[in-house]
Amino acid sequence: MALHAARRVALQMVFANLFHADECASVLEDQEDVANIGEDQRFIDDALEGTQKNQNAYNQVIQALSPERSLERIPALNKAILYLSFHELSQPDALPKVIINEAVELAKRFGDESDSRFINGVLGNYLRMNKS
Repeated sequence: MALHAARRVALQMVFANLFHADECASVLEDQEDVANIGEDQRFIDDALEGTQKNQNAYNQVIQALSPERSLERIPALNKAILYLSFHELSQPDALPKVIINEAVELAKRFGDESDSRFINGVLGNYLRMNKS
């Protein structure tokens, strides 16, 4: 499975986990990508564990980078994409431009145009903030 498809699966699990922590895997049972996970299962498991473990910290980052919008008003899809992106960006072998591009593509695929702009803005600000 390509990492792009693994990100889709991870995103869907992170999103489902926001609503049903115990049953997020069942959301994907009939999805095409699940049959081809193979060696990318570790990426998916690490992403789900990392986003669960760091969700409060990620919420603080989101709130700091988007002060005009309360956290409660940010759609769950956007939070899930940002959680997954923050997790990936925290990895030693992270490729920030690739991660941001993939996050924007996920927002376009599952959300709408304003979601992709929001994701791009928050992640761009996050990178600038962490360069200093």
